[in-house]
Amino acid sequence: MKLGLLTAPLPDLSLLEIADWAAAEKFEMLEVCCWPKTAGANRRYAGITHIEVEDLGESEGEEIVGQLKSRNIEMSALGY
Repeated sequence: MKLGLLTAPLPDLSLLEIADWAAAEKFEMLEVCCWPKTAGANRRYAGITHIEVEDLGESEGEEIVGQLKSRNIEMSALGY
């Protein structure tokens, strides 16, 4: 089992800033928020987006995975 965290409680940080902090704190996984920015106010973390997936291409996805891997971080899930 690997220790991870959800990125939603850190809306003012970029994904890589979160990954840097998580790696320094020995986390190994991130559940990355990618909810639409226009999500309604009825959900606690509505609209928090660390990866905009609607227009994400394969090369951009591979780049993100590579950037996380270089920090010894994996994605456990996309929170959508």
